[in-house]
Amino acid sequence: MSSINETLYATLTTNYKISFSEIGNDYGGLTGKSAEDFGKGKPFITYLNVYQNQVITDCNFDYVEIGDGEKQNKVRQGDLLITLSSETPEETGYTAVYMGDDKELYLNSFCFGIHIPESELVYPPYLGYLTSTSYFRRKIIPFAQGCTRFNLHKPSLMNMKFSLPIKENQIKIFNALQLIVKKISTEEEILSNFTYQRNYLLTKLFI
Repeated sequence: MSSINETLYATLTTNYKISFSEIGNDYGGLTGKSAEDFGKGKPFITYLNVYQNQVITDCNFDYVEIGDGEKQNKVRQGDLLITLSSETPEETGYTAVYMGDDKELYLNSFCFGIHIPESELVYPPYLGYLTSTSYFRRKIIPFAQGCTRFNLHKPSLMNMKFSLPIKENQIKIFNALQLIVKKISTEEEILSNFTYQRNYLLTKLFI
């Protein structure tokens, strides 16, 4: 599917350039937490959830204790979530868009979020696919700093200019890629059921 994403972006993008700082506001993940705070409480989006997905829905959350009156940033629908840290420069800056329901939901401390309101220029759900293109990845890798562990320089990312398709095409690309994701998911489920039935029948055959 990545090749389809690349082709659609290359075909439909424009010369118009924009930066995240022009269209949204960034916020940090959880702060001031210890190991004892995790495993119960309020849901939060993990680092792996951001790293492994381009679109995040209402599943695969972990939990953290949040005290009454405690000030922590909350994730909202349409927010772009970005990994800040990794062992190699190439693995920093992985992104996902949260498309679940608005709720009391938090973000792990190794990521940050950008709240990007929908406007005439931007369809926020598409950004999870845009930021996974090789074009975008090549632009952000130089912002990874470190030796044994690399951290993304957030101000550089926020101010970086990048090309963006017009909003109408952003919506078309997002919808097309989501259809492919659903198709792949359905096919994988069918294959899993078939494998289970085959193994079951083979087991019965040799009893």
